[in-house]
Order: sequence, then C-alpha cells, then structure tokens
Amino acid sequence: MDIEPALATPRIPIVQTMKPITTLFVSLVAAIVLTSGHASATDLILSQDGAAKAVICATPDVMAEDRKLAAAAPYSESQAETQRRRLRESVKDLSYYLEKMSEAKFEVRTSAPDASDKRVPILVGSPAVEKFGPVKQKAPYAQGFRVVVAPDGIGLLGESDEATSYAIYELLDRLGCRWYLPSELGEEIPRLKTVALPPMDFAGAPGTWYRGVWYSSEEFQRRNRLGGFPIATGQVMENYVTKAQREEHPDWRAVIKGQPSATRLKWSHPGVQQAVADAVIVSLDKHYQPSISLSPEDGVDFDESDDKAWDAGDFDPVMDTASITDRFVKFANIVAEKVVKKYPDVKLGFLAYVQFFQAPVREKLHPNLVPQLAPINYCRAHAMTDACLSRQHVKTALEAWSKASPSLSYYNFMYNLAEISAPYPMMHQMSEELPLLYANKVKYWQPEGTPDNDAILPGHYLSLRLAWDPGQKPQAVLDEFFHRFYGSAEAPMRRYWQQWDDAWTKVDEHAGGGFSYVRRFTPEVMKAARATMDEALRAANTVTEYRRVKMQDDALVQFERFMQLRWDLNEGRLANLGPLSLKWMASQLHLGDEYEKQFAFDKVSWAPETGAGRWFKSFFQPSYLDGTRIAKECTVITPPLRQWKYAVDKDKAGEGQNWQGADYKDADWKSTDVGVETWSTLGIENYYGPVWYRSAVKVPAVPKDKKVFLWVSSADGDVKVFVNGQLAPYLGEKGVTQEESKGSYCKPLSFDITAAIKPNASNLVSIRGTRVFINELGTGGLLGPVYLYREK
Repeated sequence: MDIEPALATPRIPIVQTMKPITTLFVSLVAAIVLTSGHASATDLILSQDGAAKAVICATPDVMAEDRKLAAAAPYSESQAETQRRRLRESVKDLSYYLEKMSEAKFEVRTSAPDASDKRVPILVGSPAVEKFGPVKQKAPYAQGFRVVVAPDGIGLLGESDEATSYAIYELLDRLGCRWYLPSELGEEIPRLKTVALPPMDFAGAPGTWYRGVWYSSEEFQRRNRLGGFPIATGQVMENYVTKAQREEHPDWRAVIKGQPSATRLKWSHPGVQQAVADAVIVSLDKHYQPSISLSPEDGVDFDESDDKAWDAGDFDPVMDTASITDRFVKFANIVAEKVVKKYPDVKLGFLAYVQFFQAPVREKLHPNLVPQLAPINYCRAHAMTDACLSRQHVKTALEAWSKASPSLSYYNFMYNLAEISAPYPMMHQMSEELPLLYANKVKYWQPEGTPDNDAILPGHYLSLRLAWDPGQKPQAVLDEFFHRFYGSAEAPMRRYWQQWDDAWTKVDEHAGGGFSYVRRFTPEVMKAARATMDEALRAANTVTEYRRVKMQDDALVQFERFMQLRWDLNEGRLANLGPLSLKWMASQLHLGDEYEKQFAFDKVSWAPETGAGRWFKSFFQPSYLDGTRIAKECTVITPPLRQWKYAVDKDKAGEGQNWQGADYKDADWKSTDVGVETWSTLGIENYYGPVWYRSAVKVPAVPKDKKVFLWVSSADGDVKVFVNGQLAPYLGEKGVTQEESKGSYCKPLSFDITAAIKPNASNLVSIRGTRVFINELGTGGLLGPVYLYREK
C-alpha cells in the first residue's frame, strides 16, 4: 500500500493573501511576515507582543509520569507506553518552542479551560478528536495525522500517540522551527512578535513507513519525526537452530570447504526449514513483535553441496561467485508460509547482502517477506546516476528488487566505512539517490551510521527530510539548510561543503577506507578547503554561527593531521609518524568529548578511542608507529618505493612462470603508484587472488655484518617477497620466519632480504600480494610504499 506523501498536498499559506508554498520555505516566510506583527483578519493568533493568546490542552493520561513496565510486558503494551511518553514530551516541546518563538508563557492543562477563558484552546489527542472528529487520512502502522486550525481552536490528532506527535511537529515546522543537529546548537527557532496561523484542515502521513538513525538524541529524532515501524533484519537466523538439534541432525549442517559447518545451515533440508519456522513461531508466542528477522549470520561462506541445486545460475560479479539469492528466497518463502499460518500480519525481514544482494531471477517473494538492501561492497563516493559501474550495479539491483517485492527497506551506509574522519557531505549522492529509492518502493529508511555529524551533516539532514517527505526537492532542502544554519557564513560554508562533495564525486575512485585519500584529497584540495574555512570563520556574525562553523573547523584541523600522516608516509618522513599519530588520537578523544551532545566525532560506547579512532588504530596507526621505530632504531637506505609494474595473476601461475625472476620480461606490465592507487583505482576492486609487483631498486653499500630488510608499510592479504628471484622470509611475531605473511590487513611487514640483496647495485624486487577475503573496501595487495632499511 502506498502512502500519499505528507507534503504532496500543497501547504496552507502562513497568511491568507499568500499563494500556497511548501514547508521548505515556511520558516523564511514566517520570519518575514510574522515578525512584522501583521496577520490576516482570518488568522488565529496564538501570541502577540509577548502575551499568550492560547492554551495547550492534553489529557492527564498523556501527561502522566513514566509507567514502569514488567520486563516481559507484551509488545503492544511496551509500544503504547513508548508512544505515550513521546507524545507527552512533544506536548512539552510545543509549549517550550511557542514560548521560545514569542517570549510568551504557554500553559499546558490536563483539563478543558472553563467558559470564561478566552484563550485559544490547542487540543492534543482525544480532546481534538472530540471537537473536530477523527483523522481523515489513514496510513500503515497508524501514522496518519491531522492539523485543524479553526476560529474556535486548534486540533492536533493522530491515529496513534506517535502520529499525534507528528501533528505537533507539523505545526511547529509550519511556524519555521528546524532541528538541524542534535542539541541546542542545532536548532533554529524564529523569534516572532505575532504567532498566528491561517485556517486549515490538513490531513497527512509520512511518506515512508519507518525513518531511523543509529546515533542521535531522542529529542532530535522526535523533533524530526523519525520513527514508525522498523523491519527486523538482525543476523540471527542460525540461532533458531539449537546446538542439540545440530548434533541430533548432522545432515542439517551446511558443507563448507568439504567440512560440516559449526553454524551454517543447509537451507534445502526440510528439517532445517521446519526447525527455523518453529523457532520463529515460539519466539512470537513468547513475545510477539510485528517484525522478526530471517537474516543469516555475517560472512560469505554458505553451503557448497545440496543447496547449490536451488541456485538460479546467475552470477554476482561483485562477489566474483554465483548469486545465492534464489536459494535464500526459496528457503525464506517456505519458512514464511509456515509462520504466517499462525501470525498472518508479521513481517519477516532479511538483509539483501553479499552473495544475495542481487534480486532473485526465478523465485517470487512471499508478500510477508521484506528485503533490506545493504550495498556494503559497493562504492560509497558516487551516486547511482553517475558513471560509476559499482553504483550502477546498486541501481540495477534496486530496480530488480522493486519489481520482486511490494516494499523494500534500505540499509544505507551513512559514512565512509573504515575511515570516517574525512568530511563526507553526501550531498550529491543523497540528492540523486533518495528520489530513486523512494520511486522504487523503499518504504523503510534504515541506514547504518555513527555519531559523525562533523563529517556528514548536510547529506544526513537531507536524508531525514526526504525520509519524511520524499516529494521535497533536495536542492531546496539544502538551500534552506545552508541559509538558516550558517547565517552570515552561508556562502563560504556552502562552498566548503561543496569542495568536499566534489572531491568525493569527481574522482573516479571506488570509496573505501583511507588508502586512496592521497589521490582524492590532494594538497590543492586541502589548501582550498582551509582558505574557505578561514573565510567562514571570519564571516560568522553571531556566537551560534561561529560555534557551528568552529565544529567544522575542528574537524578540518583533525583531517589535516590525518592527511599529513599519509603524505609523510609516502614521502619518506618516518621519524615523526608515531608522535603525530598519537596527537591525532588524543585530539580525536578530546573532540569526541567536546561534541558529544552534537553526536559528532564518533564517540561511542563500544570503542573507548571513538569509532574513527578504532579504525585509525587498527588500519593506519600500526604503520606509523612501526615507521618511527624503523627511523629511530635502524637506517633507512632507500627512498619510498612507490612506482611498481604490476600484473594480475588470475590463473595463479606467476611463480611457476618465474614472474619473480630478475630476467623475466615485464615490458608489457602496467604501472601503479602504491602510495596513491588502490586495486579499485586499477579496476580490480572485485578481484580475489594474486597481483604481482616488480621494481628495480638501487641499493647502496651495506656493512657486511648488518642485516637488510624490506618493509611493506601496509598490505591487504597474503604477501610474498622475492629479491633477485630469491625468496625473502617474512619476519613474523617473536622473530619466527615464514615463507610469506598470511592474511594480513593493514599490518606493517618486514622481510629479511640480507641473503638475496646485492649491495651497491640494482636489485629486482618482486612482491606477490594476494587478496584472500572480502573487506568491502576495494583494496588488495600493497596499500602503501615499500622501504629498504638495515641495522644500524
């Protein structure tokens, strides 16, 4: 069932003589018209010159204190209490923000005013229904609401307490209230001499059935009308089958790499189908909820025996393997059919993910199944409408799923996964993709995110506005955001964010991690961003404007440090890498504390070093600390080795064909700069296997008693090194040598090349880098420069 978008009906104007306009500009009109103190003769005046002319009326039940619920309270009871609390806080907000607009005190009553009270009654919930009648527009999950402005009062009502809360914020939205960022720093509330509303009877509903974010304040979410009905897609399916059942039925286990899996299940087995369905029904019996997940646990290994007969024969080029969507949907359909016999209304959600991201080509979805598209392996820089094959693949999958299912959930990644400190405005991507998503039956906006408003604020706010009303024009939303949020600093801050958006979207680089940042964020880009930011700081004309700009300046300073580390590693300045990385980490912790209320700089409970700090510590800092160790304890004998010839070894025949040999002819090999380019730059982001690198290196004279080492600053996968055709052993932990480094990711590696090196001569270095597991970042092989160093 489709919902009429809330804003598809033309907005009632603020004053009767004006033509209908959308709420995108209501706040600007309100500031121009209402501060003048003039209102139409038919307008209902709520306050004038600091005196309230209206009173808010809600029931005692709505305004009651929190009710303690039993731990095993049924879903309906806990949901009702949650919604009631939300409505109560919304009523308080209505009083608070009307007062903030007008400097007039707005009383909240829990009984009707008597006949002598001449104030306009603002009736909330059931009193509004009694006076004006029920909601006129019904919506899925009881989200329809109504706003009535009549000569004898105002009615704010909804199909549910949550929907009545939407009516309250519809009124405040029309009066120009905006919440761009959590905390008071992010709110924009007009100051009005006269607060008045024209007559109206507006029936509306959100344009989506669910709108959510991972990290934000409850107040911010409520005021931006996030909420609704979420689809459950947690990766829990294997948990439906107990350990005892697996032991009793070993034939239920999936076969992976020739061995029975400890966790994966054989979906084609009738026993598994019945066991999963029974477990879902038992779960619903114990604690009913309107949606439950069928998503498999994370990972990319699935049954390689019987289940293959259920595949449709299509191939997933991104995963470089057969698509298993049809086998999963066939299994899910069987489970759904069993479950809905007892629970006909329950929605069974599942992630469309990894090998089952592509839509089914044979199976038709049971109507109670809701796929949640999660494009984790795809470019995060560009839009589906760009000349980016990765995002175009997402568009193709979206459109195919739209044909296969009556409604979709979308699990967008609202950050650049694995490196989240870079400014990442997402303006172009959200402007292009959100209309596409909603045109293709996306009814549940369920993105993954972090507390990173320092990085994604414009695109994040845009996504919230369009999730509420998909019919809005993205550019109009952004125009209002820049004008109202930054005020006097609007022009430079608009340019600042656009500079970053261009750096992401106008470089043909597959997003992922920070390994290609040197290519994307050049010194020229960084210099231009700094100049624009300095201009914005000078332009800010109020304390609030300055604080808003300063948050972005703090983010820029932090990212300038990040890029300096990348440049220093690439250009041979190793000694200061460790200390500067420690400074970056200390600053990140400080900023996380300073901007905690704004949900910025990634302060999270699961990572004491912040989310951005956790990835920095895991993926980047090891190279910096080890680089400084080498610079202090040893002698670096070559400049950074960044220019390499390379060849893809799809047949894994390179070593047998002597690709490591000094006399091997590599004239037809291509070239790459490993300090700048990743495998995605080279067009092999979806490749799993070996790539060979070769370079001739001039080695100076080395004292005979000193060992010489080759240092790979960072790599993805297995790494094997040859010098002049001779194997150079990897120095593993505790000095134990191995033929090659196995399965490393972003780990600095040292290889003993003493026996193979020819001092004071040119040496042929060959490195085989093998990508062995999915990391969703489009990387592989060498992720940074190589150095040669010796003992002092």
